[in-house]
Amino acid sequence: MYNAVHNLGYSQEGSPGRIFPVPYPETVPLYRAYSPGARDHFYTANQAEMNNAVGKLGYSAEGISGYIYPNQICGSIPLYRAYSGGATDHFYTTDFNEWQNAVNHLGYSAEGITGYILNN
Repeated sequence: MYNAVHNLGYSQEGSPGRIFPVPYPETVPLYRAYSPGARDHFYTANQAEMNNAVGKLGYSAEGISGYIYPNQICGSIPLYRAYSGGATDHFYTTDFNEWQNAVNHLGYSAEGITGYILNN
C-alpha cells in the first residue's frame, strides 16, 4: 500500500472490512495475483478463475490473502468487484453505490461479488 499511495498517486481510504487470517468454518481462500505489466492486483475466491489469470492473462500468483465467506452469513457484507479494460484495473469495494458509480460512470464492467467479508 505504501508504494501505491506514495509513488503511484493513489489515496488511502481505509479498510473496507475484515477477512480471516486462517481458515474458519464455512470460509474459502481469497487468492491474490499480480500483473506487473498492468500494475494490477487481482483477488478471487474462485480457484479456476485464479488459474486462468495466472495461466492465460499474465498474472503471477501471490498466494492466499486470507479467508472469506462464499455466501452471505452472520452479518457479513459483499465485496464487489469491477474491472476497467482501458485502465487495466480491478476495483473492489463494499459500498454498492460506489461500485455502481464505477460501472455506470467510470468505464468499469461489473464482475459481481467476490465473496463476503466482515464489517469493520
